[in-house]
Amino acid sequence: MSECIEVPAHEAGVIRLFALDLEPAEAARWREPEGEDPLAAALGADPFDRTYAEVFRLSDLGAMPLSTYLAEGYGIPEDQLVHLRGRLDAMTGHVAVVMSRAFGGAAQTLAVRAPLRFVARLTEAAAETPHVALGTGAARGTLSPAPIPPGAEGSGRLRRWLLGTIVLVVLGFLLAAALVGAGG
Repeated sequence: MSECIEVPAHEAGVIRLFALDLEPAEAARWREPEGEDPLAAALGADPFDRTYAEVFRLSDLGAMPLSTYLAEGYGIPEDQLVHLRGRLDAMTGHVAVVMSRAFGGAAQTLAVRAPLRFVARLTEAAAETPHVALGTGAARGTLSPAPIPPGAEGSGRLRRWLLGTIVLVVLGFLLAAALVGAGG
């Protein structure tokens, strides 16, 4: 019998935890699959990116309880773990931890079948952005004048110089014409 789990499109920040009822000989194939991924097949997931899922033996955590691993490794907040802690920390054998990104943003209906057993749906803690009030006058900022385009700095002086030169040349021609007309 399989259990159906809906994965909405573009889901983010959800961690699904599954217990794995595996024989020791099967475990290696689930931890590091070659060819068809048995985890994807048991989930009925397509697409499925194994980069965002892990299968491991709980004894590999050493003295660390599974609840601590989920809190520290996946950012699951304490309020979600408090009611599950006893059950999580009592688990033995293998588990599969599957992140939302494993489904590639596609909406899917998972048909979970043996040897997987669904244990919990958890959500990562939202990233907190601290609000820090900037109390100095320098934090208020200033408005600067618009930048002057290159070459435009001296354009006013250049125009005045050209106009003055033209006026002097015209006056020079008028003066020369007046002198030529008076002498002749």
